[in-house]
Amino acid sequence: MKRFYSVAPMMGRTDSQFRYLIRLISEKTVLFTEMIHSNAILYGNKNKLEEYSENENPIVLQLGGNDPESLAKVSKMANMFNYDEINLNLGCPSPRVSNGGFGAAMMNHPQLVCDCLNAIKENFNKEVSVKIRLGTDNNDIDETLDNFVKEIESCDIKIFYVHARKAILKGLSPKQNREIPPLNYERVRKLKDDFPDLEIIINGGIKKLSFLQDNDLQNLDGIMIGREAYSNPLIFKDVDKKIKGELNRDISMYEITQKMFDYFETLENESHVKRGLIHMHGLFSGHSEAKKIRVLLSNSVYLKKSKNEILSILEKNIIEAA
Repeated sequence: MKRFYSVAPMMGRTDSQFRYLIRLISEKTVLFTEMIHSNAILYGNKNKLEEYSENENPIVLQLGGNDPESLAKVSKMANMFNYDEINLNLGCPSPRVSNGGFGAAMMNHPQLVCDCLNAIKENFNKEVSVKIRLGTDNNDIDETLDNFVKEIESCDIKIFYVHARKAILKGLSPKQNREIPPLNYERVRKLKDDFPDLEIIINGGIKKLSFLQDNDLQNLDGIMIGREAYSNPLIFKDVDKKIKGELNRDISMYEITQKMFDYFETLENESHVKRGLIHMHGLFSGHSEAKKIRVLLSNSVYLKKSKNEILSILEKNIIEAA
């Protein structure tokens, strides 16, 4: 699987409705599920693994948890579906997650991480990867990070998605953890220099497909885009051309909008439709009538009426541009 460009897993955002939107824009961008705790699947919503469609590949299932046995069971279940990779979340800094002893908190327990990864690998028949931060709290991001990566590499893990910030587990909210700890792209570059056999994809504050070239980071293996992907999904419109060297499908905003509404008509769960409509807001960033369109998207009760009004606005733009 080519990991040149991927969408970061985001809770409440990278669900199947948002992934459907991105896949209309790009066939080759790697998609991630939201982080799903292994226990949520085993003891809660067992259908969570099924919440994707075949057109979403390449897609990565991101799991959270710190119990090798539970992770093993879920990984075995995942073989029944068509996920291309399982990723273990070792980077989420939220208090709820760190209090549960998983996410970024696990970077302080590399042997437990290896136990969990070995359990996943023994039960899943495709790639296994990790998503990490540069470190936690007062840990040294040089020696501590290198030691951690060495230990994880010894478990035969070769794919690392690296958020180029520390995780501050005490005193900062998840939002603050995306903003206050400084980005350190140079440390990720050095990590690749020190571990050239690893596939290292960088994450954090990325807003352009040309990020690696713009920051002299061509030694890295790919980029993972998070919040910018959500607020401006059309950022991925040139990905397929860059990867395949072919002309894009050149799908228009009008076609994307029409296909999304057609998709909503196939959904039985009204909450899924509402979420999908919210996910579409970023599609119209920069549009002259973005505010009006977003108001229409917020009214799921009159879905057909909103669809017709939005398509009329977009059709008018096409005629005016012709």
